[in-house]
Amino acid sequence: MSQPKLSILICTINDRITAVPDMLLPPCEEVCYVVSMQYTDDLFLTQIPSLLHERTDVHLYPYFGAGLSANRNHALRHCTTELAVIADDDAHYSFDSLKSAIQLADEHPDIDIFCLQVVREDGELIRSYASRSFDYANQPRGNYFASCEILIRTDASVPAFDVRFGLGAPYLGCGEEEVFLHQAHKQGVNIRYFPQILCRIPMTPTTGSQFFTNRKVRHAKGAVLYMMHGLIGSILRITLTAIRLPKNVGRLKIWWDMFLGIRYIWQNPLNEGIADDIPLDFHPIDITKLP
Repeated sequence: MSQPKLSILICTINDRITAVPDMLLPPCEEVCYVVSMQYTDDLFLTQIPSLLHERTDVHLYPYFGAGLSANRNHALRHCTTELAVIADDDAHYSFDSLKSAIQLADEHPDIDIFCLQVVREDGELIRSYASRSFDYANQPRGNYFASCEILIRTDASVPAFDVRFGLGAPYLGCGEEEVFLHQAHKQGVNIRYFPQILCRIPMTPTTGSQFFTNRKVRHAKGAVLYMMHGLIGSILRITLTAIRLPKNVGRLKIWWDMFLGIRYIWQNPLNEGIADDIPLDFHPIDITKLP
């Protein structure tokens, strides 16, 4: 039997491990699964479904901890295939979409990261996508990509996900994908969008959509802008963002929360050269050197 070519990297935590069997397709020689299970109590290890141990194409790696970015790094650390997609524990794939992703990668060996499309359970696209492909450097204004839309060529020199960002992080509740792609692009990784469907996800609000109700999301907004545009550029942008908001939403408070995100990144650079040296440049570490 030939070696799998693509890994589905499933990041889950605690009792969410019980949902993972529903994601699995029948065994296919081209596809395998890397399941990174964070747990915060040993009790959750007893809830691991037996199927995850029985399937030879499923590789389970539990570890004590929390934080989505750290979980993704852990999954990437254990990936041994040429290609990988980053999946949350509620995404679903089809043989057709995975084979199309593999074919796309074969047709474009110069591309390191592919940004694709995602549909909801009813088959509708989760948002309005461009109908033509484009390079990351030429992406439309206001465009962004989520982790479930990303296909990675694992031999590329991609950065680790910044653990200061993302669900479960202490202060910055989202933004890890934007920082990941921005830093990958800065270090010369070739990133391109293609209008091709990768997976299906449930119709639930994203963390990033909670800008007005979640302070961690507002913190992350300012922090992402700082990572991309530096201190002066980020302050100008959060000021413009606040000015353009309706007067009745508390513009000063929102501006202050975004500024706190900028201050947090400035005051909390990561060790091991993962974070940016003030004010902007990000120095990623090799995934294979992660603990």
